[in-house]
Parts: sequence; structure tokens; C-alpha cells
Amino acid sequence: MKKLTKLSVQWFYELLERGECDIVDFKEQLEDKAAFGKSLKDFASKYDETARDVVAFANNKGGFLFIGIVDGTKEINPTFMYREEKIFELIRQVQDRTEPTITLVPHKLDVEGHTLLVLEIPFSTQLHRTSKGEFLIRSNNGNRAIEPHEMATIMSEKGLMIYDQKTWNVSGEWLDRTRLQTLRSLIYSKNADSPYLDKADDDLLDSLGMTKEEGEKVLPTTTGILFVGNDKALRDLPFYEVQYIHHFSDGTYRSYEYKGNLIEVAKQCFAQLKAEIRQKEYILGLFREYVEDYSEIVLRELLVNALAHRDISRQQVVGIHKYDDGGYLEIESPGRFPDGVTAENYLRKTNPRNPNIMDILREVGLAEKAGSGFDKIFTDLLKKGKPAPELVETDHSLIFRIRAEVFNEKLIELSLSYENQTGKALKLDQLFVLSEILERGKATLAELSDSLRLSPLRLQTILDELQDMEFVESTGKTSGKSFILHVTKRKSTEDKIDYVKRKKQDKARQKEAILRYLDSIETINNREARALLKLQEKDSSFVSRLFAELVKEKEIVQTGSRNPKELKYKRLK
Repeated sequence: MKKLTKLSVQWFYELLERGECDIVDFKEQLEDKAAFGKSLKDFASKYDETARDVVAFANNKGGFLFIGIVDGTKEINPTFMYREEKIFELIRQVQDRTEPTITLVPHKLDVEGHTLLVLEIPFSTQLHRTSKGEFLIRSNNGNRAIEPHEMATIMSEKGLMIYDQKTWNVSGEWLDRTRLQTLRSLIYSKNADSPYLDKADDDLLDSLGMTKEEGEKVLPTTTGILFVGNDKALRDLPFYEVQYIHHFSDGTYRSYEYKGNLIEVAKQCFAQLKAEIRQKEYILGLFREYVEDYSEIVLRELLVNALAHRDISRQQVVGIHKYDDGGYLEIESPGRFPDGVTAENYLRKTNPRNPNIMDILREVGLAEKAGSGFDKIFTDLLKKGKPAPELVETDHSLIFRIRAEVFNEKLIELSLSYENQTGKALKLDQLFVLSEILERGKATLAELSDSLRLSPLRLQTILDELQDMEFVESTGKTSGKSFILHVTKRKSTEDKIDYVKRKKQDKARQKEAILRYLDSIETINNREARALLKLQEKDSSFVSRLFAELVKEKEIVQTGSRNPKELKYKRLK
């Protein structure tokens, strides 16, 4: 048993101000047989009452019982006597009346010359009941019985049940053979060599966690019903549904409902969202780029994430709302983050709530490796100059909100420039760094590390890469060293567009033309190469870089004078 601990008086007054709630209850007196002059048997009902309170708190968030406070007035009861032997007897009696056993943690609190008792009920990962079989939970209005339909939700939140593996006693046939064949076809389309395709139907259902043997029966799991269950079986999961409402600027709206088979729901809802995508043209000087209000990648990943990771035990639908007037779309997924995942680390840490569902979604190509979905969402939004998703946490759900409008055209330009320069897209961490520098104007290593939650070593590697590519540069010295946008990215609009256009030239084709020329003619210089490639005199530095790359690739070698104007190259035999 934990040692008695003194608690903060300020903490006590803060809880006293809240009054009785889902984590606090007040008791005027620590009542026992000595106080009433009755036998322990006659007094058992008082211990039963306390045990009910303790079970209700433990099944919720845990909580505190304050002994020595008048319930109605919240005043200290001057007649309350703190006696240690009473405390430990009460703890023992509560242990005997709770299953699994709950051990209270006692604390002593001195307030205004009086000693109060605070009994702490720790949060428990177990589901508790009284010795009389009562399952109770605490709410703001006191204790209440747990309804049968809530049992799975509470167990799921405590990590006692992986809900997608829950079995169902469905009367009659539950399997839809057509949907099973569709599932096989989707697996084949993703991977024709998948070992699942060689399995008989019963083995396939078992290996993908869609059925489970219990006793002498083989029962469908939640996963099985969602993927291959018939319409009758799907009625047992009425809340596996997506409700999409499109709110128009004139105040009207249109609603859509998709329910039943998981794959069908995903495809039908995505098809509607995709049909509504609109593009907007952004002009960067002479360069044009088209950006969607909500891209296919972002819509698909958010939808699949909501369907795959939702808390299936909750009687709540996935909600999608698009507001034309506000310029944003949000997707609400039932349930909070799984254990170990928070608003601060969800981009870098995963803990799939429904592992069987995720496995099948990967097999059919609707999902990839764990954690890749949000990487794609953030990457696509940032490279198109949009803010990262906004996360709103409620008591029962997670809401991800994305914006339609572009907020940073410069980031689009930098993304295009990098891709045309390297043939690769900017990585997510690089986009984070560039976005932060653009927003701040300049930023130190410490500021970037703290804001982006990247280790200094990883961050320095990214900054070195971006400096080598002349996307950022450093300014200042030692402790005052900051990073800013590189000077070459601050030219006039015409120069920037010319730079991007130049990088878009098919460099492989130009190199091949030079090599073919040297197969017939012994040497070539800068002027001759410009004529061959139909480039102007101002492009001489560009041609010099082409020559330098071919030398590095050991295709050509310098020959003749070292005067840049007379420098020639020949094919390396």
C-alpha cells in the first residue's frame, strides 16, 4: 500500500470549486460500526455504497473521494475525526467488495486546522464490478449502470478488446460470396503472387481474421462482416456509416449517406468527393501551376484513415462536412487516439486500433505501411502551399480539417524548382523546414528543432542538403546563426521562371545529342554545343554545367586550351 501523502491545499480548493463531478465525490463522515454502535453485518450496506462509488470511478477515469466535506455546502465537517485504523479497515472492506480488487490510495490533507481524508481511486485498465455483479460508471450526475451496448466501448478504451476481432452470433448465413470474390480480385490486382490467393475460402477467412473459432463454432468477426458480410449481417453494425454533407455558399446543402461493406463505402464516398474537386490556376510570372481545392491524395488518405482507425465500438458515424463559404473540409472519426498516440506525436507514431482491418486494406491497395497516410497528407498539402491539417479533439472523436485555399505560393515555387532540379520531390521534413523558414523569415537551429520536433542532428542534415542545393543559406555566426531563404531564390520573377524552365529541359536528351555529335565530330566547344541544342549565348553557363556533368560521368574529357572561350571536349574512349 502506498504511503500517506500530503496534497496541495490549492489543488484541494480548485477541486472544491468544481464540486462533485466525474472525478470528485464528497462524503461528510467516515462511517463505520463504531460510530453507529451496530454490528459489522448491519453496517455492510455502507461499505457496499462506497464500493459502488469506487467501481464507478475506476471504470471511468479514476477519481477522488473527499471525506470530511459536507456534500451540499462544500464546508468542512468539524465533527469528522481522522483515525488511521478506520481508513485501513475501509480499504480492506472495499477490496473485498470489488472484482477485480480495487485498492484505494489514502492521502492526508490539512485545511484550516482540520485533517481531511482523500481516497484516490486510480485509473484502471480493467473493467470492474461490485461483488454483487454491478457494472457501474461515473458521470457528472453521479453513478449509473453501464448499458450493455456501452460495454464494448469501455473495454475497447481500456485496451481490453481489439474490436475488429470481436465475434458475432449471426443467425443464418452471414457470408456474401460475391463480396468474397470481389475481395480476391482486389488482392489479385494489388499482388498477383499473394499467398492468400491460393487458400480455400475457409482458410482465407481465417488467415485474414474474418472468422474465429469459438468452441465448436466458427463465427464471423467484425472484420469479416465489414468486408464480406451480407446485407443482413451488416445490419448488426448500423453505425459503420459515412455521412457526407456539402454546405453551399448560399446556405443550402446536400447530404449523402454510405453504409455497409467497408470497401463499397470507401469507393462510393471517395467517388463523390473526387467528382467535386475544383482546380485553380496560380501564375508565378510566366509559369502556371494548377492546384486542386482538395486533392485526391488528401481526400483518399483522410477517408481511409477515418474508416480504418475509427473506434468501431462507438455508436457514431464517420462525418464529413465541406463548407464552400468557409473554404474548408473536415472529417470526424469516432474515438480518441489509441494508447501511446497523441496530438503531438501522431505523425511519427502509430498504434493501429483495428489491425485486422488495416491488414486487409493493405492487401487490396487502399492503405500502405503504417503511418504513411498522414505523411502523404502533410506532404501533398505543404508542397501545394497549403497549411497542415488542423486537429480538433473532442471527448468522443477526432476531427481533421483541411483548407481549400493556397496560403504560401512561394512554397509551391520551391517545390517545383527542387523537383525540376533533382528529378525528385521534396521530402516531408524538408518541406517542414522550408515552410517554417518562409513563415518566420529566418530561424535558428534551436527554433526549428523545437517547432518541428526534429533532433538537431537530423535537422542539420536537412539544412546541409538544402544549403547544397541553394534553397537556404545561413546568416550570422555561432550562437546567432540563423537560416534564411537563399539569395538565388529571391531573383526577379522573370529570372526565377527562366531558372525553373531551364531545369525542366530534358537534360538526358541534351547530353545524348552532345555524345552523338562527338561520335562523328572529334571535338565540341560551348558555342558549337549551343548551336546544336538551339540555345542562346546567355545559356553558355548552362552548357558548361552540362559539360561538367558529362566529365563527371566519364563520358567526355577536356582537351586543348584552358581558356574558357577556347575550351573543347572530346569523347572518352
